[in-house]
Amino acid sequence: MMDSFVYIPITALCCYTFLLLAFVAAKKSKLINSFLLFLSAIILWTGGSLCMRMQLWPSLDFWYNASVLGLTLMPFAFFIFVIEFIGLRDRFFKAGYLLIVFLVNIINVLTGFFLSAPQAIIGTDEKVSFIYNVTWPVSILFAICVAITSHSLYLLFKYSKTNEIAKKQFMPIVYGVFILVVGHLALFVPLFKGFPTDILSGVCFAFCLFYALYRRRLFKLTLLVSRGSCYGIAATLSLLLFSNFISLFQAFIDTNLSNFKEHSVLIIAVFFTLATFVIYQGMKQFIDKVFTKEEIHQAENLKEFSMMVSKSLNANEILEELVDVIQKTITVKKIYVCIRNEKNDSFFMIHSTSPLDKKYFCIQEDNPIVTWLSNNEGCLLMKDFKRTVAYKSMWEEEKKQFADLKIECFVSLKDAAELVGIVLLSEKEKHSGFTYDDINFLGSVESIGSIAVRNSRLYEKAYLEARTDELTGLLNRKYFYETLHGEYEKNKGQSLALIILNIDDFKLFNQLYGNKEGDIALQMIAKIIQASVGSNGYVARYSGKEFAIILPLYDLLRAKNLAETIRLQIADMNKYNKEYRLKTLTLSGGICAIPYAASSVKELIDNADRAIYYVKRNGKNAIMTYSERDQNLGEGNVTAETLKLKENIYSDYEKTIYALTAAIDTKDHYTFDHSNNVAYYAVELAYAYGMNKETAEIIREAALLHDVGKIGIPEQILNKPGKLTPEEYEVMKGHVENSIDIIRHLPSLDYVIPAVIGHHERYDGLGYPRRIAKQDIPVSARILCIVDAFDAMVSERSYKEAYSVGHALKIIEDEAGLQFDPELAHVFVKSIKNGLIKIKQATSMEANKKIVSL
Repeated sequence: MMDSFVYIPITALCCYTFLLLAFVAAKKSKLINSFLLFLSAIILWTGGSLCMRMQLWPSLDFWYNASVLGLTLMPFAFFIFVIEFIGLRDRFFKAGYLLIVFLVNIINVLTGFFLSAPQAIIGTDEKVSFIYNVTWPVSILFAICVAITSHSLYLLFKYSKTNEIAKKQFMPIVYGVFILVVGHLALFVPLFKGFPTDILSGVCFAFCLFYALYRRRLFKLTLLVSRGSCYGIAATLSLLLFSNFISLFQAFIDTNLSNFKEHSVLIIAVFFTLATFVIYQGMKQFIDKVFTKEEIHQAENLKEFSMMVSKSLNANEILEELVDVIQKTITVKKIYVCIRNEKNDSFFMIHSTSPLDKKYFCIQEDNPIVTWLSNNEGCLLMKDFKRTVAYKSMWEEEKKQFADLKIECFVSLKDAAELVGIVLLSEKEKHSGFTYDDINFLGSVESIGSIAVRNSRLYEKAYLEARTDELTGLLNRKYFYETLHGEYEKNKGQSLALIILNIDDFKLFNQLYGNKEGDIALQMIAKIIQASVGSNGYVARYSGKEFAIILPLYDLLRAKNLAETIRLQIADMNKYNKEYRLKTLTLSGGICAIPYAASSVKELIDNADRAIYYVKRNGKNAIMTYSERDQNLGEGNVTAETLKLKENIYSDYEKTIYALTAAIDTKDHYTFDHSNNVAYYAVELAYAYGMNKETAEIIREAALLHDVGKIGIPEQILNKPGKLTPEEYEVMKGHVENSIDIIRHLPSLDYVIPAVIGHHERYDGLGYPRRIAKQDIPVSARILCIVDAFDAMVSERSYKEAYSVGHALKIIEDEAGLQFDPELAHVFVKSIKNGLIKIKQATSMEANKKIVSL
């Protein structure tokens, strides 16, 4: 006969088996594996006890020893579970406890020293009872189990001191241990004699561990209805169904299907299999509809989020996608995103689910929540955090902030180990709590979001480093041009000012105080300029000692006022140095603006550079605006004073220029006369076009030097009477580069290079040497192109007769828009016809020959 209490181990064994099936199908981890080990040990203990009470084959002693093995393995498995639960690595105690358990069981199997097998006694009612002969050695076995369990509990409590939230998570384990100990002690109480209190307490203990895992959110309850669980439950239900109806089914076959009586066992087996399959399919459909549908929805949202953020390196876009996927999946009422500021002292709210939300919320760096998220992985629930000492240490104002926003969950965003952002989730719709699925989903979003944020930060850092100057932190030259072109396109039809500031005598400053002090000065100047400009424009380090300021929507007056303020601040910069007196640094600045004094980006830069040259030539330490169109010098406003001004143009570099033109004269008298004529026409056209005296002077000097490179051209090519061959023409074209090679050795005259190098460029882009077109050609070069061609046409040369003035002007009109700038061509032709520009007397070939013979 079976023991009267055999139903208790049967019930316990079913519960353990159910849990084992559920967790076998779960995603494996070391902690889950340790729980499976514990379930295996407790199944061995309970199953051995059940088989012993049922007195199954092979013997009572065999199943008793199997039960003792499971019992002694339980504390060891519990120890493994605890060290995995708290993330501890302890190989010494693990190996030691395993060895002790192994030796205890060997000794007990061989001698029964600790606790011998019980005696089966049949009562008067023919029910079997088991009587244990308990002696003092059992206390050793009990002490070993208690010692291992106590060590496990000690590790749990020690861990709780560093992680208060974990304390709440493992408290069910402590309760389970208490129940287990009480259940085993009850075996020695006469009142419970023969009643398996130990097995009953083991069931409670197993479910306490199960609940602890659930609280830790390491699995989801739908695991209990996994495929393996479905098979087990379907088989159990079928077994129970047929165990109750098998006799009725057999009788039905015998009465109504007598022809199949011999095959009744086969028929029952087939129906049993079919019933199991039907029950399994029904359970599977129910699970898919109730549980899996939500999982598929989350997985699809997660996949979509991953794909979206993988295509973007913009932090704001990533955060928007993150907020959207959370709200779409979990349906929380509000989501707020706080990002660490540049000073790393707080987290400011920069994004929320509603654009109407006020962005006033801020979490300080020393907030306990920030500390917890920095030191731990995963999400933090406010209801868990409220039970910690850290929460109680928060300021009441901080608690009120979270309470007002109804925050219930915090999700961290990390760049490696650094916490860079916090996602705050308010309560869910219908005030439901955050489930395991929610936490698991948020963990996945956190991982993907953190990687995306990290990539965006790396990109932004690389992007910033690529576009900024390493020393000053300002835009570098490359991105200055990119920004300037971008602002030009953005502000078409509106004003765009450019300031270029050049540090005077900076080379001397470096020589006096060293390059290190020079770098410090550049950094200080950069800070002053950036602070003065603020968010009104863009500041760049234009060259080694030059800074450029782009000012959208600024006119010339506002730009000049800003530049003057900066100049004065920099002039006072070194006056307050306490260590030693440094040389005062001054600035020469040039300003130009679209559309007032330029019509393209290139003209804007060129004109600002020219304004700097004017300042440098007039004593430095000043700011000058460039006005290409001086209304007092425009057509129709020419006065006697203006004409006198044109006749008395003065240049500091006159001697140098005439020395070079004299060198040309020794080689080719025509080139010398031609250069003088071109200089006259160029200055007159510049004034007629409305340019100021400084620009006209630069154009005059460029005109005198534009053909200086012909010194290097062989005389047989210069004076060839017929048409040049292609090879000879290529040699002749080289005079432009020759001119630049000569001029570049004269730093005081380098400002004429743009005009000289471009005077053979065509407006349609077919000229030489750079084949640039339209506004890309400096306006001074476009002027030289017209007057150079005009003087060449009206002059007699060895290979042609002189054209009449009318014919030459007709050619210029025909080539307007092709070879020549159409606007300048129109002004030149009109000025010639109106007599504003006089025709210079061309020197004939015969006169040149007489000069040569003399």
